[in-house]
Amino acid sequence: DARLIMNLFFRFLRIFLPAYFSGKRTAPLDVHVIKSAVWIGDHDPMGHMTNSRYASFTDLGMLNYIARTGFLKVFRQHGWTPIIQSEAISFHRMMRFPQKFELHTRPVGWEGSYILFEHTFLSKGRTVAESRMVARLVGRKKERVTIDMVFDGYGLHMDSPEISPAFRAMLDDLKTRP
Repeated sequence: DARLIMNLFFRFLRIFLPAYFSGKRTAPLDVHVIKSAVWIGDHDPMGHMTNSRYASFTDLGMLNYIARTGFLKVFRQHGWTPIIQSEAISFHRMMRFPQKFELHTRPVGWEGSYILFEHTFLSKGRTVAESRMVARLVGRKKERVTIDMVFDGYGLHMDSPEISPAFRAMLDDLKTRP
């Protein structure tokens, strides 16, 4: 539906353009926050924000992170792309129109080509939903791109924080798949 696409497109512009063009860079381990509200078009037939909209926001959270840290410029220079490989969302409360919320995105670790993100949806200071996301970096010709290569391109050297058991299970599951 064209209205759905425009809804997401305008949100993308509202979040991405300031993140990319602000000139203010954030540190790779900072928490990145998006403030938004539930729009009437976000509802499912049950009258609350549809589950798929949460995943759309986590995509925006990851793009906001990549743009604000300056990693997007490194990605574009080298032709690298982050691809979401796995995501698990836990829902704790419902959100309805016109409820305001914040999405807090932060990387929680990396290993090889994988970077791990935690997304937390908050409304009125309470956790509404949480997401664990694993993204993998790929190059133009499907060459293997490691997080260390990204850090080198950015002029940064960091070790990953310890990976939690929940993320370790997601990574191990991905590595056993063809």
